[in-house]
Amino acid sequence: MATLVTVLTLVALVRLCDLGFKPLELALFLMVIAGAAQWGLLPLQRWLLDVAGTFTLSAAWFWSLQASDHIGGQGLHWLLLIGGFVLLLGARLYVDLIVYGAGF
Repeated sequence: MATLVTVLTLVALVRLCDLGFKPLELALFLMVIAGAAQWGLLPLQRWLLDVAGTFTLSAAWFWSLQASDHIGGQGLHWLLLIGGFVLLLGARLYVDLIVYGAGF
């Protein structure tokens, strides 16, 4: 469930990048939405660790997207956009399936 919420939220937040939102604001939005999707499913310590990890990874991704947006060639920007998206979702899927178990 949290992986699906993260996928849909990341797509929407990438679109908000163009509207002038700061990377930390976008990471905070993702943290709140992904955290709400998992509230009550995990013990508090694991939930806090998961939410903090989501915030840190997404903030780094949004910051790198914003930093590479104004570089001359767009190859790096597209590589970061697609590669970072796949890595973020892969990490989220790994945590959901392997670490916490597919049963929840």
